[in-house]
Amino acid sequence: MNQAKTGVIAFSGGLDTSFLVPFAKDRYGIERIITCCVDTGGFSKVDRQKIADRAVEVGSDQHVFVAAEQEFYDDILKYMIFGNITRDGYPMCVGSERLVQARKAMEVALAEGGDYVFHGSTGAGNDQYRFDCVIHVLGQGRVKTVAPIREHNIGREQSAAFLREHGLSVPSKSKYSYNVGLWGVSIGGEETHDSWSLIPEDVWYSQPQETGKCEIEINFEQGQPQRLTVADDVFEGPVAIIKSLTEIGNRYGIGRHYYTGTSIPGKKGRLAYESPAADILYAAHRCLEQITLSSSQIFGKQSLANDFGRLVHEAKMFDPYLEDLKAFLQSTQRRVTGRVSVALERGKIGHVRADSPHNLLTAEGARYGEVSEFYSGTDAEGAAKLHSFEQCVWKSRE
Repeated sequence: MNQAKTGVIAFSGGLDTSFLVPFAKDRYGIERIITCCVDTGGFSKVDRQKIADRAVEVGSDQHVFVAAEQEFYDDILKYMIFGNITRDGYPMCVGSERLVQARKAMEVALAEGGDYVFHGSTGAGNDQYRFDCVIHVLGQGRVKTVAPIREHNIGREQSAAFLREHGLSVPSKSKYSYNVGLWGVSIGGEETHDSWSLIPEDVWYSQPQETGKCEIEINFEQGQPQRLTVADDVFEGPVAIIKSLTEIGNRYGIGRHYYTGTSIPGKKGRLAYESPAADILYAAHRCLEQITLSSSQIFGKQSLANDFGRLVHEAKMFDPYLEDLKAFLQSTQRRVTGRVSVALERGKIGHVRADSPHNLLTAEGARYGEVSEFYSGTDAEGAAKLHSFEQCVWKSRE
């Protein structure tokens, strides 16, 4: 790296990424540092300004802010909703956006003639794969990936000491870490390092305020949420709806969970997380699918939806199978259009009801439990007998 000129740092303004700026100049000979903050839904205007100020403070030569909320939805979240995708219940609140953040940082590097993209991943978790894979694929050897904290096995105390040695301020140490994104918030702390402990009530990112009930209506068009009605307020477009559902769900304390999973390197990890928008949208979308899709579509898409979630989780953003799955999931949604009413209560989602112009429940002659005009009772009797035939043959040979 002796001839390195320009390095792009995926920058959040926290301890680790602040440390990377002076460290990249001192240890890697980087002459020009570009800090790149990619917003996939977790930053307010105040946050963005604080991050930009911090970048200047720690020695960035150029700071770039990239708004990527819509891209995150278009590339990832849309299909997550189509498939009601979770990883064993966890809707991949933060990890799913890392691939988009890595790609946008790479785009900055390619546009600015960058030689390296630095990121603050350790060697323990999944984010190192998400950043490295994107950089390897898009960089094709022209832009290389560097993770100094992983490479030099640097702990947080060492990072803080290095900043102090360079006369730079160190963020105040917090007992808990919060990763805030468009799709939810993950929380880490001492209690999440074992399988029994729970975080204190006041540590949750949001604190519920509402004690009553409310009913909201979400309109879907071919699987995508397009309009949200809350009393007299109307929100249009998927991103605006997700943000609004997050705010509403937070007020009711909806979406608080714990998740324990296995990282790509094989380590078990546990976190607390809040996913109010995902919880509400999945409940609404699933209810609408139940009246508009065939049973083969509903059950068949589950395994392929799990494949989509696995590829995203495991940093396979450019695997051609992912594009195949997107096409499949998109196809399943062609009749998933209608309105869904969702009742919200303190700490839970209440009843969910749906209607659609493609409602199979109310199709003529298809009313459950009633006499059908399409087939007779004798037809049904014979069909049931034939349905048992293979089992009868098997049983007869015992």
